[in-house]
Amino acid sequence: MAVTPGLSVKVGASSEPYFLHFHAPSNRLSNNKAMVSNAVLSFSMVRSFKGVGAGKVRNNNPGSIAKTDRCHEAFAAQELVDLLRDSAARGLIREGKSVHGLLLKSSFGDEKSVRLFNHVANMYAKCCSFVDAWRVFDEMPHRNVLSWTVMIVGSKNNGLFLDGFRFFYDMLVDGILPDEFVYSAVIQSCIGLGCIELGEAVHGQIVKRGFWDDVIVGTSLLGMYAKLHKSEASVRVFNAIAEHNQVSWGAMISGLSSNGLYLEAFQKFLDMIAQGFRPNMYTFSSVLKAVGKMRDDSKGGEVHHCVMDYAMESNVVVGTSLIDMYSKCGCLSDARSVFDRNFYKSKVNNPWNAMISGYTQCGYWREALDLFVEMCQNDVRPDLYTYGGVFSANAALKWLYFGRQVHGMVVKSGNHTRVLSLNNAIVDAYFKCQSLEDARKVFDRMQERDMVSWTTLVSAYVQCYQAREALSIFFQMREQGFIPNQFTFSSVLVACASPSLLEYGRQVHGLICKAGLDDDNCIESSLTHMYAKSGNIIDAMEVFEKIVCPDVVSWTAIIYGYAQHGFPDKAVELIQKMEQSGVQLNSNISLSHLICL
Repeated sequence: MAVTPGLSVKVGASSEPYFLHFHAPSNRLSNNKAMVSNAVLSFSMVRSFKGVGAGKVRNNNPGSIAKTDRCHEAFAAQELVDLLRDSAARGLIREGKSVHGLLLKSSFGDEKSVRLFNHVANMYAKCCSFVDAWRVFDEMPHRNVLSWTVMIVGSKNNGLFLDGFRFFYDMLVDGILPDEFVYSAVIQSCIGLGCIELGEAVHGQIVKRGFWDDVIVGTSLLGMYAKLHKSEASVRVFNAIAEHNQVSWGAMISGLSSNGLYLEAFQKFLDMIAQGFRPNMYTFSSVLKAVGKMRDDSKGGEVHHCVMDYAMESNVVVGTSLIDMYSKCGCLSDARSVFDRNFYKSKVNNPWNAMISGYTQCGYWREALDLFVEMCQNDVRPDLYTYGGVFSANAALKWLYFGRQVHGMVVKSGNHTRVLSLNNAIVDAYFKCQSLEDARKVFDRMQERDMVSWTTLVSAYVQCYQAREALSIFFQMREQGFIPNQFTFSSVLVACASPSLLEYGRQVHGLICKAGLDDDNCIESSLTHMYAKSGNIIDAMEVFEKIVCPDVVSWTAIIYGYAQHGFPDKAVELIQKMEQSGVQLNSNISLSHLICL
């Protein structure tokens, strides 16, 4: 990192508010070019004052002249700062470069110059031109703590997490003492790197510098530990914070929820309320997610009551989370009540998506499609999540005509036809509607495919009893460099479950062993089924005996194999062993028992 030796660097906390006010100023002119012109005019005013001769000024008070000069210089500097903030917030790099050019021609004092060039570097970083931000930083004759903070934050925002940490390291080497904002920024770089060791090293320095109980630093630290799956450490950091605020509580609840500690997240939420803190919409969203995962509608009711107390049910984030929580708890009437009260006339699609998804998850597929129709009638624009839920419901109902209509909507929208997950859902819906032709057309037109795409198509041909075509697709997939997973192998083994395709099945078995998947429960059951149905009882039994804990599918496969190939006594014996192992009979096993008798 290029840092000019011998520079005088100011040390200490900046007078600027948090991270240079990285939001746009409240009263901005709409025309940035007009603002640049105003800045030029301000410069002219400053220069005219500096060029006035003493003999031409009637007021010979030097202090008065200097004071006026400083006022106009401060005004000009603020104009430029406002322009740079606006350019950064709106991504207007050309306008930002114009202001940068003005600055290079100016003669501000050291303090204002540092402040202005900090904003220039921030503008470039926010406009995704981090190389320019770096160049500005390297050329700055003076720097302060905020200069380094801008570079650390800019590195993180541009995905250059290691560079962010290097800036932090060079800052320490240069003798600059970090403040709470620097520590908060470099912690984000540690999260981006996914390196808990670096994070712990930063944590150690934070403790030595006495920032361990600072709420800003502590919130960043507990967020880091939570995101890197160190929940216990995040709780310890939370407990060490001297004075909590809404953000620290929210971060703790979110961290617990995202790490699967749902009951703990709910309890922290109750503690937050008891201590008089008001949750924001993101905190409500986190705790409602936790309650939904627990499938506990009584706890959901408690949170909902709190939402009503704060009059936040109509908030899109909170309301959508409520709908999702009630749906996961199986309380669709409560979910629909929240939706109808607050969002039925809304043009925002998130609550609609949540309600459609809720119906789909609970098996109310017709209601999901009815609501989708109402959504379109209300001129609410569907998105990827809408279509995903709709195609899932349509696949379950096997409504081919309806599916084609929705597919037409997707094509007309033009925005989603290249989205891999949506194309996979469309292929799946078509094949479940028994339209292999439509499924294959969509698959062939896909510009991008993944293992889900190939596995879906293989399964489609298998379930439509086109085993040789399924095998052809499987080998084509391998030729294109895709490595089958256990689901792909299981599907293709079903295709090989006949005497005429047994040799292909053996080849697939060899590929499974090379991939190290021969001990997967799903594959073991499929192998047993393939060999048994192909009449190769010896190999079927050999695979079956290697299964550590055979499930009902494995037992069914081997019992049917013996029953259908003339070994009823062995089939009865296996049924008795299955019962002794604690696996319960189902209707299929009962049928095989009858066949044996």
